[in-house]
Amino acid sequence: METREKFEALARILTHEIKVKKVKINGLSKVKGDIITPYLAPLPSQDNLAKLLDRINKAKIGLEELQAFDAVDVMIERGEERSIGGIQTVNLQVSVSEKSGGRYRMNVSSDARGNDGSFNVEASQHNLFGRLESATLSYTKGTRIADGLSLLLHKPIIGARGKTSDVMLEVGKQNAASRTGGFNTSDLQTNLKYKMRLLGGLATSEVGALWQQILGDGPVSVKVREEFGHHVKCGVRCSYERDGRDDNILPTRGNYTRISTEAAGFLGDAHHLKVDCQVQRVRKLPILGYTGSLTLRAGLLHSKSKSWITDRFFVGGPGSVRGFYEDGISRPVGGTCHWGAGLSLYRGLPFSPYIWGLGPHIRLHHFVNAGNLVSTAGEVFEKCRVSVGSGLIVKVGSVMKMEINYAVPLRFQPGDAVNHGLQFGIGVNFM
Repeated sequence: METREKFEALARILTHEIKVKKVKINGLSKVKGDIITPYLAPLPSQDNLAKLLDRINKAKIGLEELQAFDAVDVMIERGEERSIGGIQTVNLQVSVSEKSGGRYRMNVSSDARGNDGSFNVEASQHNLFGRLESATLSYTKGTRIADGLSLLLHKPIIGARGKTSDVMLEVGKQNAASRTGGFNTSDLQTNLKYKMRLLGGLATSEVGALWQQILGDGPVSVKVREEFGHHVKCGVRCSYERDGRDDNILPTRGNYTRISTEAAGFLGDAHHLKVDCQVQRVRKLPILGYTGSLTLRAGLLHSKSKSWITDRFFVGGPGSVRGFYEDGISRPVGGTCHWGAGLSLYRGLPFSPYIWGLGPHIRLHHFVNAGNLVSTAGEVFEKCRVSVGSGLIVKVGSVMKMEINYAVPLRFQPGDAVNHGLQFGIGVNFM
């Protein structure tokens, strides 16, 4: 049979009218049937084989995303009789294998917001009552969080078209250290979160309460020492994040948007409105294989009374305005208004790209950064800081990246912690 005849025969098979008469589910034990019903509801219909296979694939992907099953298989069986009009009937056999309820995990991760590394140990129990409820107890020890213990209760919301949102309740205790301010914090907090997909991104609403103690036992500036003591904050936080990049570590195209707001003041001694946002645009350039990335950041903290040092913004460092030490702009107490802009150009190595097998993960990097941090919004564009430089970017799997740059600060102010020379950074979120 010639190739053309084979394609014609395949086309006739895929366009053949069939009707799904029955869907049978095998393997359910603890998971309730109403959890998977929304994913299987579109399957019983009369259509051609190609469209049926597409619906089966979507249902299979949806069930796998629930992370409740080790395997999901769908088998099409020919029916014993034809329907009215001679249309072939078929039956579907959906076989699932449920995951075990208890899970233990240890991993090393990086915080995309603060570019911090941490070691985590987790023990979790899934599908507590048959509708994918879970409880996770985790212990964290990292570069910023000295130690932390938290309990997370999670319940996905399954609607008529599948999973629509998530509800989470978290209670935790953690001790953290400021690497640049010379102070420590001891936090006891509880948060109720609601997450849902919105306009192609992820929207999060959160109500939280925090009891925080700021303390220190070493040499600390007088301005920081004035912040010491116990604080209570109750607030509402909302955030929206949309990532359309082809890769979150070394993208070559796409856009990224993040905006977060916090309103505090219902109870406690924190009364403020805080807004922080970031946008990034990445494009492949027709110049020597370079990719261009433009990142903009801005934030404002408006407080009716004196704001806490842990609520203020800090700028400077390898993930922010390069050419300054971490939080090196306006040390040590931070500011209430900031902005930043970064233009980066990166490309593959110009010589053998597969030397030692590392070539595909290394990029040449050139950057221009600008930004400022002040305590008065009217001064935000005055005396801004500017730096330029070049270096290398190394992608570490799909987890994080490392940067080694030679940075040259062009504009800085007295009191800034300037880093003129080699600068090393590791994390996810760079400007």
